[in-house]
Amino acid sequence: MNKKPAKPIPESHYERFKYRLEEISGEWAERNITIFLLDIATGYRIQDIIDLTISDIQTALQQGCFEIQEKKQYNAWKTHIRKNPKSSKKMPEKRKHDIVPQLGNILKKYIKNKKKSEYAFPSQKGSGSKHISEKAYSDILKKVADDNEINLKNITGHSLRKTYARRLFEDTNNLEYVRIALGHLSVEVTKRYLGLDDDVKESAAKIAGRKL
Repeated sequence: MNKKPAKPIPESHYERFKYRLEEISGEWAERNITIFLLDIATGYRIQDIIDLTISDIQTALQQGCFEIQEKKQYNAWKTHIRKNPKSSKKMPEKRKHDIVPQLGNILKKYIKNKKKSEYAFPSQKGSGSKHISEKAYSDILKKVADDNEINLKNITGHSLRKTYARRLFEDTNNLEYVRIALGHLSVEVTKRYLGLDDDVKESAAKIAGRKL
């Protein structure tokens, strides 16, 4: 059975989703909301955020931007080099993303009085020696999505990056702009990522249905 791709959080549900996430998170509300806002604001994959340390965030704040070696591209490059030892393909560059003042204030407040060596987003199962897993965070978001008043399908940790991408496209209507922001190799990849073909099919069905 094919795994269904993650869906972005619709703007019509965004505020309620965010507030419900905070409500169900209990003592972990600050952690869960900070991950949520950081991912929505930067579009990094969840796997590239959950293992950040307090020191990583402090450095990013000092520089005014994050510079993260994205694991998906890096692992693909390592696999390529292993299979093609003579390849001259260069290691992918780190993805850079500026920190806007609103996000900066959230992060400064979050890391205050925390130790540099700590994981910024610790697991509930450990004493700061482990970070929350991608699956654990996806399960939290899914719990919110399954709420009767929200009721969204195919919401995972990757939905936050999808939401970031969708917002960029809806604001600019420029696929090349979104491609560059996400670091995709081609506009076609970005088009599939945004699910634009699915949108066209759904819209076409509605238009045709109205003509019956």
